[in-house]
Amino acid sequence: MALTAGFVVTILVLGVLVHSIVRDLTAAWTGTGLNPFQSVASGGDGNGLPSGDATPSLPLPEVTPVPWNGKTRVTILLLGLDFRDWQNAVGAPRSDTMILLSIEPVTRKVSILSIPRDLWIEIPGFRHNRINTAYSSGEGNRLPGGGPGLAMKAVESLVGVPIQYYAVVDFGTFEGLIDEIGGVDVLVEQRIKISPIGRPSLWLDPKAHHLNGAQTLAYARTRRGAGGDFARARRQQQVALAILDRVVGFDMIGTLVVKAPILLQQLASGVRTNMSLDEMIALAWLGASIDKADIQQEVISPPSMVGFHITDRGAQVLRPVPSEIRKLRDELFVDTSLISQ
Repeated sequence: MALTAGFVVTILVLGVLVHSIVRDLTAAWTGTGLNPFQSVASGGDGNGLPSGDATPSLPLPEVTPVPWNGKTRVTILLLGLDFRDWQNAVGAPRSDTMILLSIEPVTRKVSILSIPRDLWIEIPGFRHNRINTAYSSGEGNRLPGGGPGLAMKAVESLVGVPIQYYAVVDFGTFEGLIDEIGGVDVLVEQRIKISPIGRPSLWLDPKAHHLNGAQTLAYARTRRGAGGDFARARRQQQVALAILDRVVGFDMIGTLVVKAPILLQQLASGVRTNMSLDEMIALAWLGASIDKADIQQEVISPPSMVGFHITDRGAQVLRPVPSEIRKLRDELFVDTSLISQ
């Protein structure tokens, strides 16, 4: 399966990559602030999980590719939820990982920024805490905009860039997207062990590999190897670009756009976003014209941008270095008229 096309496929896949630690994220295609574990589109089993035989009942819209006509920067927060929180009945889930994707329509430049979950910041309206608690605080307190809304505010306060959209995609959707486009090619830099869900583990040697959906997900979510979470974030970005290469390089955009309405129905229970289908298709058309050389990738990482810190409760967190993050922000988000001071 796949959803729309081109760069939007990458957007949605990034939404899966950012929750690469969870096992069974269940989300509905809903507006901001609705319960992500209640499958509005496809029904449920009474516990918030979609029933296996449920069929989404979304209407089939007419899809006509229209290029994105906006002139201002478009920024999307891609959130992954720590499903273990919900599964263990400890309250609203935290976000496991965050990726900020920003597109400048005029210059056709793209920035991808991975944000560590353990960053110690002041959550808007709350005290200092890890940035991954913003989502759970927004959901648990039923704030306007819910978890995505507060998470967006937290990232805006950290990076200083306005965010218009968010997206979350589950594991099954991700694997389906990859299989729909025939898999992806990745260059593995160091020998690494991956464990596809429900399948035997395998070792990937340092060379080029063609991976199917389950293997790609396992490659993106593993923490094995040097660098831990920071290296994992870079692998997630690598996979996102591999998907873009596959879709654009094999001229699949037109086909996927035609399929979009039906695929949207099939995938509705695995996606939560505040983007409309029309907006996603328009962004896909914009993405088709973006040169890979114009995509910048960064990870907020030590030693310059964060330092390791022990809280008064004995927890190890990452304390941001604001001046260095501002430098990175100015490099990635160059239209300074949109940057908050």
